[in-house]
Amino acid sequence: MDKPNNIFDKSNFKKIEDIIFFDEPILTHYKKNDKDFLFYLVDTIIEQELDKYLVIEVPESIIFKYLTKRISLRDLILQNNNFGFLIEETFDGVIVNYELINSFKAVNPNYIPLKDSFLEYRPTENSYYYNLIREYERNAYLEELRKNAFYLKLEGKDLKYGSTIGFQELVNKLLLNISKSFKNFLKVDFEKSFETTIGDKNKLNSIFNKLSPDLDFRMVDLKYGSFEIGLSVDKLMKSGIEDKKIKEWSVDIGTKYKDVVLENEYNDKEVNAIINSYDKEERKKIFEPIFKIIDNPNFEMKMKNKNDKKYSSIKIKNRDNIDKILPKIEKVEDVKREYELFNATILVDKSSKSKTIKSGNALFFNQTNETTINLEQKDFEEYNYKVAPDTSIPINLIKKDNSIILNVNYEDLHIEYVLKSTNIDEEKKKVIHKIYEYILNQDT
Repeated sequence: MDKPNNIFDKSNFKKIEDIIFFDEPILTHYKKNDKDFLFYLVDTIIEQELDKYLVIEVPESIIFKYLTKRISLRDLILQNNNFGFLIEETFDGVIVNYELINSFKAVNPNYIPLKDSFLEYRPTENSYYYNLIREYERNAYLEELRKNAFYLKLEGKDLKYGSTIGFQELVNKLLLNISKSFKNFLKVDFEKSFETTIGDKNKLNSIFNKLSPDLDFRMVDLKYGSFEIGLSVDKLMKSGIEDKKIKEWSVDIGTKYKDVVLENEYNDKEVNAIINSYDKEERKKIFEPIFKIIDNPNFEMKMKNKNDKKYSSIKIKNRDNIDKILPKIEKVEDVKREYELFNATILVDKSSKSKTIKSGNALFFNQTNETTINLEQKDFEEYNYKVAPDTSIPINLIKKDNSIILNVNYEDLHIEYVLKSTNIDEEKKKVIHKIYEYILNQDT
């Protein structure tokens, strides 16, 4: 080659770090004039005491991509469009010759790494790359999510405030309803998809509770004025799910929600499909929160996909279709009730052969302001819920004014509400379900 070596005066290069080292540096990162270079050892000539290196000018972002296994060393070299060099360096570190490379595809094939030349790289805390790689991975993760993002736009229609939305309105009326709808859709669809294969309802709930955090949309963009939010299905964090079918479901479910609930035009055909797919209670959980936004004259909700230039309104042209999806429930006139609590004392003649207790002469009542019902193992077993044999959880019924208040305190779970029904069995059922859901969440 016999060319002057002042271009490669190593005093002009700042060594950053050896990336691959085996007895000697194999791949090293240098900087010169704010540009990044990789020196890649491709040959050693013992007789001449020379090492040959490919010198590749490459953006630091591509180096990070290589260090995080997003690109192989082979592709890093062959896909590089910058000029490169093949240099010869003595064992004493003196560069004696160089050759300009116009295209790395014309380089001796023996100098090019194999196809699977990915690096399993774990930088130490002292490494130049340690914090930079972590930052790069965060940014790369975000950019990957943004590729498949969709955008929701929420606008106020009150001219007094332009298109802006109040913070309380945004949180309590809009985002809360979208979140409720999505959460209910996840639960309903999961049960429909796996109730026949998994069968055990307790196991079904347990699996869903473990999956829930990774099923959420990720927020990838945000704009204010009219409120705009970019949401993306997180496919990267599903890799730890071992069951193939559950993994496939978890990857697709966010897109399915967007298609079924947000992108739906709610024409007659699509409304019939919804009615055939979900029962009344499921439709109420999924669609009512969204209809509270769509059907509210004070707001407008729009959507677009990542590459769309304009937003499209999410609305139902035919108002009757809302009533088809959410049939109106006839209101029952609210009768004002006053409740009292009574304790019962039963007197039974032990010598009597009769097993029938007659209220006329054997049952006496006294009025009270508080009484207790204990939930035991058998109460949970009625719903196939497994709890400890010594379970005993008190349900307190307390008279206050003209109402009865139900109160339960179990570990960190606190339940308290005013009874709207005299059906105690139904109230027990509600409490049992809430307590068991709490127990499952504690186990996970």
